[in-house]
Amino acid sequence: AELTGIKWRRYNFGGHGDCGPIISAPAQDDPILLSFIRCLQANLLCVWRRDVKPDCKELWIFWWGDEPNLVGVIHHELQ
Repeated sequence: AELTGIKWRRYNFGGHGDCGPIISAPAQDDPILLSFIRCLQANLLCVWRRDVKPDCKELWIFWWGDEPNLVGVIHHELQ
């Protein structure tokens, strides 16, 4: 697979020591999971994962070429 030119951005929760809410049900209340859902709806290649800190999550977005417009996709509390 050709990976030359792939770009990415990592987001985490900027409110509580870079961790999102510990209990986040439903997913729409979790900034990482909500942004992940929005990315999928916008056909963006993305993944979320747990960080090394307990109860922390990260959102990774990948693209080729020009950076996608993420306005309205990424939750305002993520950085």
